[in-house]
Amino acid sequence: MTIPDATAPETRVWTSLTSEEKRARVLDVAGELFAREGVEFPMPELAKAVGVGVGSLYRQIGKKDDVIAALVIERLDALGDRYESAAGTDDAMGALSGVIDATVQECVHDRVTKMCWEFGFGRDDVDTARGRARNALQHLIDSAKDAGGLREDASGNDLRFLFRAAREAEKIEPGGAARLGELVFSGLAK
Repeated sequence: MTIPDATAPETRVWTSLTSEEKRARVLDVAGELFAREGVEFPMPELAKAVGVGVGSLYRQIGKKDDVIAALVIERLDALGDRYESAAGTDDAMGALSGVIDATVQECVHDRVTKMCWEFGFGRDDVDTARGRARNALQHLIDSAKDAGGLREDASGNDLRFLFRAAREAEKIEPGGAARLGELVFSGLAK
């Protein structure tokens, strides 16, 4: 496991950073480590990677669940932007296929992105971000239906099931997530 070098010359001393800069540093480091290692990554090791004591980490960002929630919200916002952008294209089916491929790969390679579809029920901030991404995905699906490319019963739940299962499919066999994505897309198409 490689821990980012918090002592690199481009890294300013923690005490000279603003609250926003401290938060950004914690989320950048946590985002990389949690994506690769999983959210089970211990907070003392995260503090070490950030270059601060555990107390400073907790004072700046809060509990581990708060760090995870912030990362999930970042990912959900990016997914929502992607889905909204894709819905605005002339080729709804091509855009949907591209969105499925990209999101499946992110769920396989980024453990935080996979959590976007499972973490934080009951947390208003996460639920709000998830609702926006879910609505944007449904809008894209509706655009593909309107273009005549998808079955009438296709829904965002079909893709959310896929996104949650992608990492497990990849564990069964390399390329399994992409294959599962192809099968789901084919099954939804008319």
